[in-house]
Amino acid sequence: MSAEEIFEQRMRLGRLFDIYGSLLTDKQRACLSLYFYDDLSLSEISEELGVSRQAVHDLLKRVEQILERYELALGVLAQEEALHQKLHEVMGLLGCDDREKKDEAVRILQKICGEGR
Repeated sequence: MSAEEIFEQRMRLGRLFDIYGSLLTDKQRACLSLYFYDDLSLSEISEELGVSRQAVHDLLKRVEQILERYELALGVLAQEEALHQKLHEVMGLLGCDDREKKDEAVRILQKICGEGR
């Protein structure tokens, strides 16, 4: 796995943690919080939690699988990404002088607003 892929995976895991973190146990949340927000190494986390480095590694892998299962079942991150993509499309359309493109932007926004009901 390339450095870019590792970075993308870490960013995805962080976003999943932001979305679904409240569904985790206190210990799982504490471990991921130390890993993401405090940027501690596995060794530093193991000292903080009073467990082995291997236990921290195993916990992080297990929690990653749990978060991916939540996303598979609920799809909140996918919905957020789709909305973000639509909003970028709207911004591009609104930047044009073409009236038809601006009308299309309005239709997209109306659809987005209607989906929230």
